[in-house]
Amino acid sequence: MDFKEILYGLFGPNTTVDACAGSPSTASTSGTFTSHGRLPKNPLLDALAPLLGGQLSPLLRALNLANNILGARLGLPIDPSFLLTLAAAAWAINRFARQLYYALAAIVTAHFMASITVASTDEIYVHMMKWLAVQPLVTTSRSLMAETAAHSSWEDDEDQIDALQLRTIAGGGDEKYLNFSNQQANAPPRFVPAVGLHGFWYGRRYFRLQRKHQSFLDDNSGGARGSTGTTLEKEEVLVISCFGRSTTPIKTLLQAVKQHYYSDHVARTTIKRPSPQPLRRFNARNWATVAVRPVRALRTVILDAAQKSTVLADMNEYLHPATPRWYANRGIPLRRGYLFHGPPGTGKTSLSFALAGVFGLDIYVISLLEPTLSEEDLGTLFSSLPRRCVVLLEDIDAAGLRRPQEEEEEEEASEAPATDKKTRQGRGARASVNGDKESSSNEQPAAHRPREDWKVSDLARALKAPGAGGDDRKGISLSGLLNAIDGVASQEGRVLVMTTNHPEALDAALIRPGRVDLQVAFGNATSEQARELFERMYEADAAKNDPAVEKSSEATQNRQAENKGAEVGGDDGVEGLSQIAAGFGNKIDDGLLSPAEIQGFLLKRKKDPKKALRETDRWVEAMKAQKENKTKVLTVQ
Repeated sequence: MDFKEILYGLFGPNTTVDACAGSPSTASTSGTFTSHGRLPKNPLLDALAPLLGGQLSPLLRALNLANNILGARLGLPIDPSFLLTLAAAAWAINRFARQLYYALAAIVTAHFMASITVASTDEIYVHMMKWLAVQPLVTTSRSLMAETAAHSSWEDDEDQIDALQLRTIAGGGDEKYLNFSNQQANAPPRFVPAVGLHGFWYGRRYFRLQRKHQSFLDDNSGGARGSTGTTLEKEEVLVISCFGRSTTPIKTLLQAVKQHYYSDHVARTTIKRPSPQPLRRFNARNWATVAVRPVRALRTVILDAAQKSTVLADMNEYLHPATPRWYANRGIPLRRGYLFHGPPGTGKTSLSFALAGVFGLDIYVISLLEPTLSEEDLGTLFSSLPRRCVVLLEDIDAAGLRRPQEEEEEEEASEAPATDKKTRQGRGARASVNGDKESSSNEQPAAHRPREDWKVSDLARALKAPGAGGDDRKGISLSGLLNAIDGVASQEGRVLVMTTNHPEALDAALIRPGRVDLQVAFGNATSEQARELFERMYEADAAKNDPAVEKSSEATQNRQAENKGAEVGGDDGVEGLSQIAAGFGNKIDDGLLSPAEIQGFLLKRKKDPKKALRETDRWVEAMKAQKENKTKVLTVQ
């Protein structure tokens, strides 16, 4: 097949080939004939074919077809140079229009618009993204970013009831059990504006939102050993702008966004912990939200009523807006500290959560045993606290706080004399010859033995110990904690709560007046407190009787009736609950059991108070025997 036949196959019967030029052409309109008939001349093909060297592409075929169709429609021959010129002109006009648009937009932005920038490391960024996720902008925008929506375990329970799956198991009879395999599949994602420019209306005013990433140089060494020097980091920012030369509309918008974020936090308590060390080192948020829980009612805390009233009145007076001026006029630092001490399970941490709920404060939890927490980090965390909050230091007696002199004495005691090395080795050799074996209880600790005698387990413990890997830091010292609590640069206005099981083990400097202003003693439950706990466990759920929160549909009610095992509340129809509770309280001796132990017993029988009363005597006797024998194994639960 020659080149002529190839052209004919590609372009159809209207094409011929000039044998001299070796290029595709068409016969003149005056009557040039080929084996395929009369061919009209094709100027587009004549102009482009020499440039391609005879290699005709599908694009050339498409151009030829378009040229023929347009020529037939218009009844005029179309000059290919005119088409190319028209395309170039269109490209130039588009290019010029874009440049003009960007120039005008820059002028308008610089002189006729006001803007506020929000960094992703600030809490306002979180507030803004949550607000944008519920705006009509998200439903109409064509550029969105999908995020996994995180919910607490108690949120949207009513909405999830209809989606529950009930299954039976082999050998379980007709009893149905809940199955949550489809829970994640039914949880919809959250959609927020993607990176780029977006527009939305609020309060009859148009706002422009630009979500972008920006780079900055960061010295991530922080003066630490083994640092990698200056690195290029990226952070995300939101630029909110509006027409006008005042930022007041944007400030109003941000205030509304913040109110929207905290509107559903009225009945919740937010718990925060220190952010990971890399985020703290990069000057990001020092605190991260780890949980949002419903407010705990103060009546659910088992404590003497007089002690509750004392703590409430003291905190209420301290948090009053007029208190700071009163303290300042008398030169007293605006700080308040509480020490909750008592046996485990008596409600020390529960009272902290309940107090935070009463006054609407967030809880900031600090663990002094965190390996990455240095004294400098502790000071930074305390200085970044909000004006009013609850700082919780749990089990302060187990934090290993020591004075520098005590640390030096311990180091000296841990160093074994070098002169005893040969004696120990000789004694070990004689014992091996005579077949004597020392018991593991008489084995010398690794800290008192030379490192040549260490075992693999000793090495593992040494690597896990604070200061391993060449770091000489040994946790938070007592002086470091005291400086963070009430040092010159410490934050004022916060409420410090420390809990401990052994108050006698605390240093006197830590609990002196000014650092600990009120001590609250917790003990095991009395008979009256056991009765109150029993009544609270089996009383009707307030949410069920509240029409404002009643959202159960007919399908929901059917499912609740079908699966009684999923019901959490007690039996609302129990008659004589007060008499049953009084009988339960009479069976509990004062100071014998902690509130946590009593609550654990009742939770296993939360649907049958009469059954709980019948089994109380046997359980109490078993708990007495356990405490007398000092065992941790429960025989009756």
